Amino acid sequence: MSRLIAQVVCLLPMVDLRFNMTTLFHTEKVNTLLPKYKSFLETEVYPIELGMISNFKQALPRLQKLRAKAKEQKLWAPHLSINDGGLGLSLVEFAHISELLGTSPLGHYLFNCNAPDIGNMELMHQFASAELKANYLRPLMNGDIRSCFAMTEPEFAGSNPVNMATTAVLEKDHYIINGHKWFTTAADGAAFTIVMALTDPQKPKSVLTRQYDFSAP
Repeated sequence: MSRLIAQVVCLLPMVDLRFNMTTLFHTEKVNTLLPKYKSFLETEVYPIELGMISNFKQALPRLQKLRAKAKEQKLWAPHLSINDGGLGLSLVEFAHISELLGTSPLGHYLFNCNAPDIGNMELMHQFASAELKANYLRPLMNGDIRSCFAMTEPEFAGSNPVNMATTAVLEKDHYIINGHKWFTTAADGAAFTIVMALTDPQKPKSVLTRQYDFSAP
């Protein structure tokens, strides 16, 4: 056994182990898309981003035009499936695109893969009813509306979804939600929120996610 190990060790220096970690997991699709995203950011986004983020609401009409241009160039929603209007990238492929988009504070928003919308899309894909998908998920994927995610509470850190006091009590065919949420990311301008709440305070892991339409009374 020792002779075998020695032989293997001696062979190692003969193997060329040089590779570029930054491109190790690039696929043909990623290699095709990265230059397109890079060009879009350099020509359309970087030159105007400082003016855009200083007054987001005022910049919305111009940002909507850029989002429309992203759709035209087939760069929209890289995380979504092709059937849902996206590019159908795998998680690893999207990670490479996301790294590039992160070089601008507007990057993910312009291509409709920004938080919390991207996470809410995933939740609704898996658990929302057909009605909720039609009313909220489809417009969210199209970029027609924005959403927010209500988890953080004054008494608890928002990093742990188990630690919360907001409750959701089932009464007949609906839930009564009682609690105090704050620092809700992207609440300003959102069409709806997804609320994290406990269905049984005695069982901290009984977490329920519920949607609330901001246009409802």
